[in-house]
Amino acid sequence: MGFDLLGARRRAMRSARRIPDDAPRVDVEVRRGSRVQRFRQELLADGPRWRITLQVLDAHFEPVRIDQATTLRPGSLLMWFLRPGQPFEVGAFYHARGTFQGYYINLIRPPRLRSPPWIIEDLYLDVWLPEGGDGVLLDEDELDAAVARAELSAAEADEVRKIGARLLAQSRRRRRPLCLPRSVGRAPAESVPALRLRRDAPGTFHAARISGRIIAFGLYLLGAVSATSAGFAAFTDAFLSAGPAQNAWRLAVLSEALLLAPLAFGGWLPATRWPQPPLTDERSLFIATLASGLAVLALSERAAWAGALLPVYATLGLFSLVFAVCRWWFDRKVPVFALAGVAMTLVALALLVVA
Repeated sequence: MGFDLLGARRRAMRSARRIPDDAPRVDVEVRRGSRVQRFRQELLADGPRWRITLQVLDAHFEPVRIDQATTLRPGSLLMWFLRPGQPFEVGAFYHARGTFQGYYINLIRPPRLRSPPWIIEDLYLDVWLPEGGDGVLLDEDELDAAVARAELSAAEADEVRKIGARLLAQSRRRRRPLCLPRSVGRAPAESVPALRLRRDAPGTFHAARISGRIIAFGLYLLGAVSATSAGFAAFTDAFLSAGPAQNAWRLAVLSEALLLAPLAFGGWLPATRWPQPPLTDERSLFIATLASGLAVLALSERAAWAGALLPVYATLGLFSLVFAVCRWWFDRKVPVFALAGVAMTLVALALLVVA
């Protein structure tokens, strides 16, 4: 399992470093006093709460040293997180080899994002949270120099210092910025494939996420019920005869289901937070459903297999229905394969029930 997870992370990083030629992009203009820099970045998310972009430094980028151990070089990968109306942006910095280097919080005036290019007015002071080290404030001397040049007022500089100190204190306690979207997890670059999928095929993304949470709910509930049942079997007669112990077991199982359901479907359980792209889509699901349906038709003694196959086809039908609804709702497309999968599972279930 550990090897597979490591391989998945490496594949995610390789995917993150490749920006598709047809990917949506946005021009960003960063102003720092009289200095103006322009960058073109891949737009991963463009929502009302967060704007997320991906920047891969090209071969013409001049190396920039952040601290004694960290230097941005050509090939470095930067993920930027902007919140409209907020006086900061957060960057997750990765070495060209894929090694996470740290979080960079850039203090800015509220960004202007209405039309490209986006305008980012840098206010000099930055917060740097190196991986494995203590967070620090950067460029305090440049902030003082900007006040001396009358580029900033003393009052605005004091406010920048207060915001920087607050963000630094919050981030030190959590070992990461407090202001990152929860959906990117603890390794933002690994969420790039999922962010691209959500941007390009939202129906498939949401269907896969819901399906994954259904599976996670079932697995967590199975584990909880197994542990609870083992305890009742060891200390009570709940499974030997009807009575208070059996009623207590049923109440415990129901309570576990009611507790786990909102946690799983809300994405709060560990297995439901991983933002990887789906392992399947409605076409693959239809092929699996079709093959399984043909197996039902080929069975000569369906009644003997009904008990085992009914849950299988009910699950396939549920997932096909999830894909059908999400594809229609988010993509506004007729989900032919998903609807065909639903129809096939209904036929298979009918054959098994009447067998």
